[in-house]
This record gives sequence, C-alpha cells and structure tokens, in this order.
Amino acid sequence: MMRTTIFKSSLAICCFLALMNIYCASNLGQPYLDTFSSWNLLDPDEGGIPNNASSKEEEFRAQATGPLIQVQYSSDSDPEYERLLHEALTPLPEGEAKTGNYVRSFMAGLCNQYFRFIGVNILAHQNGFDQIIDESVSWKDTFGTFELVQTSKLWDMVHWNSFYPTLPRFVRYEKDIHRDLDLKRFNYTIDGNEYIRNATQYHVTEGHDIWVNDTHPPPFGRHPNQAEIKYKQMMKAVERNNVNKVEKDYDIYKTILQGALRPHPFLQRVVDETAAKLGGEANEGYMVMHLRVEPDMTKQQTCWFRKVYYVDNITDMVYREFPEPPVQTVLIVFARSLMERQEKIASHKGKQGHLDDINRHNLEKINDLLRNGMWGGRVKVVEAGSGTVKEAGNPYYKHYSNIAGGIVNFFLAIQAKILVGTEVSTYSTLSVNTRFFRGIKENFFYGPEGLHWVTPPNVTKPVQFKC
Repeated sequence: MMRTTIFKSSLAICCFLALMNIYCASNLGQPYLDTFSSWNLLDPDEGGIPNNASSKEEEFRAQATGPLIQVQYSSDSDPEYERLLHEALTPLPEGEAKTGNYVRSFMAGLCNQYFRFIGVNILAHQNGFDQIIDESVSWKDTFGTFELVQTSKLWDMVHWNSFYPTLPRFVRYEKDIHRDLDLKRFNYTIDGNEYIRNATQYHVTEGHDIWVNDTHPPPFGRHPNQAEIKYKQMMKAVERNNVNKVEKDYDIYKTILQGALRPHPFLQRVVDETAAKLGGEANEGYMVMHLRVEPDMTKQQTCWFRKVYYVDNITDMVYREFPEPPVQTVLIVFARSLMERQEKIASHKGKQGHLDDINRHNLEKINDLLRNGMWGGRVKVVEAGSGTVKEAGNPYYKHYSNIAGGIVNFFLAIQAKILVGTEVSTYSTLSVNTRFFRGIKENFFYGPEGLHWVTPPNVTKPVQFKC
C-alpha cells in the first residue's frame, strides 16, 4: 500500500491550492474537479447552528436514509447490568473518598461535550475529589430532543469505575451522605414506557454560600467554561512538550481515550454488531470516511485554506492512496438532514447561490456512492448513526437517537480498519487521537494538498485541533 509521507506545506502553497479549490468550485460543470473538499457532522436539527454552539463545534450526527446497517434487540434493559451498575455507583465512605457535585450543564455537540467531560474529570482531580455525583453530570441531546440525558444512561459506568483511582468514581446521590443536596426527578413517557431522569440541586439555608461555607458535598465548576478550559490547557501543554507540568491531567486524558469511556452496554452491542457486519464474514475490515462538506462548513471562513469542498475530490484522493480496495465496506459519516434541508430551501428560492450548487453537487455524489459503491462497485458504501440506533428497537435510545447515533458513529470510527477525515474537524481529530492511543495507526487527513498519513510510527503525541 502506498504511504503518503507527512510534510508541511508553506502557507503560500496552502493558500494557492485553496484558492484553486475555490476557483474550481465555481465550475460545477466540469465532471472531474482537480480540487479537494471537506466535511462535517454538525447538524442543528432544522438547520443552522444554535446560539449556544460555536461554528467550530460539531455534532456526531448522521441521519441515514441510504443503505443502513440494521441491528435489532428486543430487551429494553439488562437486569444483570442494572444490578452491577447499582453496586458500582455505591458511594465509598467520605473518610475514604471525597465527593464533588458538578454544577454546570453540557451544551453544543457531542464532540464539545466529550471534551468538557474530560475537563470535568481533570477539574475534579485538581479539586481533590475522588468521586463525582452521577446525577450532577448530564449530556444534552442538543440537535435532537434538546433534553438532558444522565451520564450512566449513555456510558458504561460499571466499566468506568474500574479505573479508579486513576479516574474519579461516579456515584449515585444518597441523602444521608449528601445532605445539602436534593434530588430533582423528571418523569416522562416514551412509547408507553415510564422513565425518570434525576438531577441534583443544593438545598441550603438562606445566606449559605456553597462556595464559601462548609457544604456536603462541595460543589465544583464555579465558572461556566472552567472544565473546557482545563481540557484546552492540558492539550496546549502537551503540544508544547510540557507534559511534565500536566502529567496527571494527561494520564486522565489518555486513560479515557484508551478505553475507560465506552458506550452503555446496549449501544456498545449496536457498535459491535454493526462493526462485525461492516467487516464481513472474512473480516476484511471497513473504512470510515468523514465527509465534512455540509453547508455550515462551506460557509465558514475559518481555515478555508485547509478545506476540501467536494465529495468527489475526497474519493479521488482515497483512490490514489488505495488503488485497490483495502476494505469490504465504506461507512460514510455526514449530516444528511442538514444537507437535505439546505437543498429544500434552495429549491424554493428564485435565485440559487454558489453554495447551494456545491451542496446539491455533494448530495448527488453521496447518493451515487450509496447506490453504486466505490472501486467500480466492488466496495459497498453505507450509512449508520441515528438510523441504526432507531432500527435497534430500544424506545429510549430511539428517542435520543441523535446523541446515541453520534456515539455509535464515533465508536465505529474508532474500530475501523482505516479512518479518513480532516484536520478542520474536531470529530476527526478526536477519532484519530483515540485510535492513536489504542495503537491503530491507519489514519488519514485530506486537505488541498491531498491525503496524508497523520499517525505514522514516528508520531509520539496526539494531533492538535487548530481551527
């Protein structure tokens, strides 16, 4: 297999190539554009980026309407796992382990929340907490229902707690121990099934300052973006080769990416069954190709000289790197609903713009890949994500299929034989870094200069997201 060596182009060359990219983007009539394109998974449900999400944040979103990988389970819950979870979340005595209550909410896309979750654990360690109240940390189904989902409903906290004391334990709220907290219960029904989401709130006497006075358990996360800032500070220190200054924080980061945070057992079964089907009976493996070409990305001016704007340019790069099929199946990850919504809006406009033409072109190319495959039809191309979660048959995860589908797509990317992404995507960089820490090195970024291998054997630290 050919290897494209890593090289750093000068800014002038990058700018020239990117300008050529934009120039060629104006010539949609040309059947083979000699330019390059980029992609995204951020899909604000009915279009646009919400006010609480910056243009750099991405949602692991893939509402699939093409060929789907279908996995079905009839059980809504696993009694044995629920028993193990109850045991795992039992708090250790305060004399043995200090407990903290996180007071902030997650927001934006799954990727941004993932970073913040890492930061929460770093912040807990820096505050001397060995345990975190499970009900105090919830993830937001930002681009789906816009509802909060408790950590232990999305992630395998039995597995997580086995990494204590490297990582803080997650424990359930117990009134006798956490006496200054109350539990707020939210009851709701999904497909006739009753569910409860719990959240914590402080219940103290008037004038009691939880940040100053003795409080049980103490709060942390005083400032809104404190956890995310802690994560970014750690990554910046690593980039500058100052790991010795953030050694414990870096250990937390590596431990999480190496496998401490894995999906809830139901979602993990969806991931494993889907990965097995994608790899085929001969276990030839599959490729994940992240197509960051949605309208929100093409509109952004940030890092324009690093972007690729057309799907067919991305696939051309893949064909040049791999003249013969390296896998049995290619899983494409992109925000279909965002692209289709833009196409719907464009079809009702009197005069369509250049970005509308790009979006239509890419949508047609994606649908063509799903119909006809790659490498002359020898490799099947499929979608997964939200559609696969819905087909799995669990009412709860079907309701939260946006964030659950994002988790499935992310871990399918981790388990792929080959990953193709872009440096302008937080999803791609997080996926690559997770694979890097697990010793999976077949990771490529596409850019205006072509496809390049980002994790060869001589690379010793994670990729930095700089856009």
